[in-house]
Amino acid sequence: MRLRDVAIFILDVETTGIDTQTSHLCEIGIERWLPPGYTGPIERTRWSSLVRPPCSIPSAASAIHGIYDSDVRDAPPLAQVLATFRKLVPAGSLVVAHNIAFDGAFVDLEGRYRACTLRLAQRLWPNAPSHKNSALALWLGVELGGERLHRAAADAAVTGGIFHRILARMAEIEGSAPTLEQICRLSSPDEPVGHLPFGKHRGEPLGAVPVEYLRYARDSWHDVEPGIRTAIIAEIERRA
Repeated sequence: MRLRDVAIFILDVETTGIDTQTSHLCEIGIERWLPPGYTGPIERTRWSSLVRPPCSIPSAASAIHGIYDSDVRDAPPLAQVLATFRKLVPAGSLVVAHNIAFDGAFVDLEGRYRACTLRLAQRLWPNAPSHKNSALALWLGVELGGERLHRAAADAAVTGGIFHRILARMAEIEGSAPTLEQICRLSSPDEPVGHLPFGKHRGEPLGAVPVEYLRYARDSWHDVEPGIRTAIIAEIERRA
């Protein structure tokens, strides 16, 4: 399916922590993203909302996103906010986030396609100085705007700019615009990687990494995504 034939929404969340099992949502933001050549209705939805979490926001989290308990005291509860999200982002849409595994842990994306600008950028630019959202955007020449970063609406806009660069680079490599299926497949944690995304040999092609380090990664990296582990094991076996 062509990307211009599907509704695309950029998603960003701010939370009380980085552990998806124990943290809670305190802000959500979405932006309707229109790809080049889009032929549907011209409607740029941009929505964000604070969320009242069932706990206090730790000071370490507030220091990052600038959201404090006083800001969310009268904010709507999670159920109400997610009901609005489901209304604005219908089933069958493509939801794009920078680390969709994290954002998707706080928002029910059932029935929606998913794309991850973090995974896609790691595949396209493995040697980028950083793959963090704002740092990557600056490296790619994406305009950051005047809003405070690490707030949901501002970060969603930055992610949209990164997604635009990703699609342009993929089209340049393949000679044609990427399809929805390609974007979703390459965003999947199960898709094997061609370069190490982190570690001592970060950004290097697997074929250039010493086999001793690959064996170390195989035996020590127990919680990595399946696509990383599969690729490491396959490369070790190839050299056996």
